Amino acid sequence: MRKTRRYQNVTKRFFRPEVIACLECGTRLRRYATLACRTIIRLDGAVRVTHCGYRCPNPACSAQKRSYRSAAADALALPGFTFGLDIVIAVGHLRLARHQTLDEVHQHLLERLSPLGLAISRREVLYLFEAYCTLLRAAQQAKEGPEWQAWLKQVEDNGGIIISIDGIQPDNGNETIYLVRDVLTGRLLCAENVTSSETEVIKALLRPVVALGVPVLAAISDAQRSLSGAIKALWPKVPHQLCQFHYLREASKLMYELDRTTRTSMRKTMQRPVRDTRDQLAHHLQAGAGSSRAKQEREQEHLQVLADYTLAIGTALNLEGRAPLEYPGIQAYDALADIDASLSELAKKGGL
Repeated sequence: MRKTRRYQNVTKRFFRPEVIACLECGTRLRRYATLACRTIIRLDGAVRVTHCGYRCPNPACSAQKRSYRSAAADALALPGFTFGLDIVIAVGHLRLARHQTLDEVHQHLLERLSPLGLAISRREVLYLFEAYCTLLRAAQQAKEGPEWQAWLKQVEDNGGIIISIDGIQPDNGNETIYLVRDVLTGRLLCAENVTSSETEVIKALLRPVVALGVPVLAAISDAQRSLSGAIKALWPKVPHQLCQFHYLREASKLMYELDRTTRTSMRKTMQRPVRDTRDQLAHHLQAGAGSSRAKQEREQEHLQVLADYTLAIGTALNLEGRAPLEYPGIQAYDALADIDASLSELAKKGGL
């Protein structure tokens, strides 16, 4: 029997559709199913993804059976893949742009993932490179056969498509691969690796979508000006929503940097004294204390409680946040405040 793989330091994330109201009748959407629940390995760690599907609860709505998905969730990894899309792009970039061998790419990824307690096999790297090449050929996929006809039927039932445009760079300053999806069905419409993100380049990238001849209900992208200009030029009357994650991340950038500076200052001030105190407590715990057995046990118990407090302080100083809404400095401050309140309460009760 195959054992379930377990990962350390897994971040849990829940995804809901970016569209919150029915595009036909305007009724607020309601969750009807969990579309996916899986662990994805990314360059920044393992993520446990719960992807929720939503539908219109209005029985009189003509699009009641339309399923709304999260474009952000679909952008994390390809269907059926454990490793995230960022790793797929990194593999393709290392092979094609830097001309590294398969073994060199494998070693590079191991060095990136090992500090996170993660690993990747050489065979998996080969699979990911094949996936990268498939993405680049996605724009030329055959528009015929039963799968294509089934997708067209879904598009007809949905009344059109909602396009999501994501630009991914394996490393800053290098080529960007743009992926265009239909949010409602999750289908990848086209993919292209480009060295420029100008408006005309984006328009050329989106022309295969225009050529499909299907109605575009809405578009989702980040706030990149070239993307906004291309979408406005190709679909001037289509609603264009900015990705909420990108919007909030940019809006909170200054606050997040200030918070990180504060957290760094806290660590520089407190980390060394806390570490020294923990070492002293560990020495006393190992050496033992007190003359009588009862007194020795009591002192050992007190020392262990103090050691637990120092461990809690060290843990608080090393909390990691995630932009745009999780601030490590604020989290550390709140945790230290709770520890201080606990020590104060202990002192009032005549504790240690």
